[in-house]
Amino acid sequence: MPRHLSALLFMLALAPLVGGCKPTKAEQAAAPPPTAAAPAAAPTAPPTLPPGAKAGPLDLSKIGPHDEAYAHESLDPDAWAGVALMYQSKGQFGEALSTLDQAIARYPENAHLYAVRGALWLQLEEYAKALADLERSLDLAEDPGVRVNYAEALRRFDRKSDALASLDRALETNPDYLPALFNRGVLRFELGDEEGALADFDRAIAIDPTAAAPYFNRAAVRWALGEKEAAIADLDAFIERAPVGAWKDTARDLRASWQAQREAGP
Repeated sequence: MPRHLSALLFMLALAPLVGGCKPTKAEQAAAPPPTAAAPAAAPTAPPTLPPGAKAGPLDLSKIGPHDEAYAHESLDPDAWAGVALMYQSKGQFGEALSTLDQAIARYPENAHLYAVRGALWLQLEEYAKALADLERSLDLAEDPGVRVNYAEALRRFDRKSDALASLDRALETNPDYLPALFNRGVLRFELGDEEGALADFDRAIAIDPTAAAPYFNRAAVRWALGEKEAAIADLDAFIERAPVGAWKDTARDLRASWQAQREAGP
């Protein structure tokens, strides 16, 4: 069985991804979950964040209107980041990057600006640039959310031990930080530590039982451990909580496959 689960990318929750019947861009890009029968490719994006889950310090609600009267030169770093995030939310990534470049030139010691640009580079799959910006942000200020993105950038270069250390550091700062627990569970599973992965997903579910995504990955871990009834129950919990979209449909298909295998016996 492949040692891969779906990771939660901190930055991809910047723009709302929960919605109607049409699968979101993130859902369409994500690879199928692991099964006992077929290997899964690494996802290019995570499943949708569950409703109510905190995405991190990049808060779209703080973005104000932007027009010609918006005097960039007078903005503080957080306001510059807000302008960039407004562009990002509209899919205007070039404008977002240009805004962040200007802001960093003006405020070269501001950790938040590097964190925002690093998150954007992650979204654009420019992993070397993301790694550099996120590392610079952490040099300037420790932040568990930035640690999650930094770990994902490291993971893209197959530096899984370093990624695990970054997530451990995030959880030292905030032991109940759901994105760090979720992604550490993914890494532990990939590294062959099923029991550690199970403990992280158990903890994530205890912190927020309404969040859908941890049930999906815990189901995969339980199936790998031979806990078939519990795995199917976790898929049921995911299906109940997940928004309509491709991941919910995938979970239904996976449940049917697992149920058939279970009924067929060893």
